[in-house]
Amino acid sequence: MPNTSNPEFLGKRPVGALLWEFSFPSVIASLVSASYNIVARIFVGQKIGALGIAALQVSFPFMLIALAFAMMIGTGASTLISIELGKKDNAKAEEILGQALLMFLAVSALFVIFGLLFLEPMLVLFGASEDVLPLAKEYLSFIIWGVVFQEIAYGVNNFIRIEGKPKIAMITMILSAVLNGILDYVFLFVFNTGIWGAAVSNLIALAATSLWVCWYYFSGRTVLKWRRRYLRPKLPLAWKIAVFGTVPLATQVCSAVIHGVQNNLLGYYGALYGNCGDLAISVMGTVFSVSTLFLMPLLGLSQGMQPIVGYNVGAEEPGRVHRTLRLTLRLALAFCCTIWVVIMIHPDWFILPFLKPGASDYQENLRLGCRAFRVFASLLPLVGVNIISGGYFQAHGRPILSLFLTLLRQLFFLIPSLILLPILFEKVHIEGIYGLDGIWSAHAFSDLLSGAIAIFFLILEYRKHARRGDPRPM
Repeated sequence: MPNTSNPEFLGKRPVGALLWEFSFPSVIASLVSASYNIVARIFVGQKIGALGIAALQVSFPFMLIALAFAMMIGTGASTLISIELGKKDNAKAEEILGQALLMFLAVSALFVIFGLLFLEPMLVLFGASEDVLPLAKEYLSFIIWGVVFQEIAYGVNNFIRIEGKPKIAMITMILSAVLNGILDYVFLFVFNTGIWGAAVSNLIALAATSLWVCWYYFSGRTVLKWRRRYLRPKLPLAWKIAVFGTVPLATQVCSAVIHGVQNNLLGYYGALYGNCGDLAISVMGTVFSVSTLFLMPLLGLSQGMQPIVGYNVGAEEPGRVHRTLRLTLRLALAFCCTIWVVIMIHPDWFILPFLKPGASDYQENLRLGCRAFRVFASLLPLVGVNIISGGYFQAHGRPILSLFLTLLRQLFFLIPSLILLPILFEKVHIEGIYGLDGIWSAHAFSDLLSGAIAIFFLILEYRKHARRGDPRPM
């Protein structure tokens, strides 16, 4: 076991053992984090039906934007702290830690004010129809109050992980998710609260998590400490944290924009196909929830890789950096290929838990969901390459390149594809449901283009280090 009072073991222990030790808890924590939305959507789908899932789907962009800022601060600060720990400068690391806490609190206050002032127009912008809007308002009006807990729970737990205590971070997320799932069931099925019960469950679970991680930091069990002298605003440092966190910020904000655009397009083309706009939005909510479940292990691998890469970049150990990248890519591809086979053969296994038994749209929901999921996930292995390469360049202290790779898929490929491919499918009358098929296909097309470019930059990385005589990065 590593000496968790000093992170120097990141530069000494075998890379494979470190990647396992850091990635496994990160994968579990990421899966648990994804379960927040998945469990809520399963229970809401079974209790309320397709309109309930559609309400969660149109509320999701706001939640993504709030998470984007939590990830920006958490990832940016974590990257900088990892590098400072590699340089053995704990005082500078603690200064970064204190600045991050102030940023979490400031961002949370802004989101609560904005969310309460613009709740209804925001939901309409994100694709809520007249039937879905009341449910979405009921849900999001409670979720808004939990933003501060989300920011602190995510960010502080991230700091615990980079100190060499990934198991504590994993246990924290597991306890939070279990509490959330239990409360979802109790509120929706025992108290029969309606959709607002799912929001209250989420709020209580996040509040409990944030209190726990703060208590852990104040208990004196961590290497770094929150010190009063560092709890004051320093704009240059805050800006540096934001710059190093631009990749997850851009990823989540683009994702929110994509969800908003996509919801409106699904409503439009779904109306053309048998007046099922809300059903199409609900199906995408289901497909996205399940696909997120499969993306989380990849993000967990990336998170587990980053402290190792960050520390060894600071310690000037390129061989260990590149061995970490090579092993992480192999694990990601093996996982993606296995999941891809299962999805192509049995997509119904993943759609059925979200359906309300006996609902009039049960069979149509299942058929449309299976069709969408197969197309949506058709190039899943390339998604793994994208995520790992972005995490590698981020941890390597090259956030601009990582940001470029991220924006390339979401902003430059996916959004235009979502708009243009449905029009193309309608024009050429490709067999099927035309516009909706174009929306599902836009995700696979974007995965193809962005995956090819990510591979290109990894090859450049290989050639650069080969010319210098460094150990191979791939």
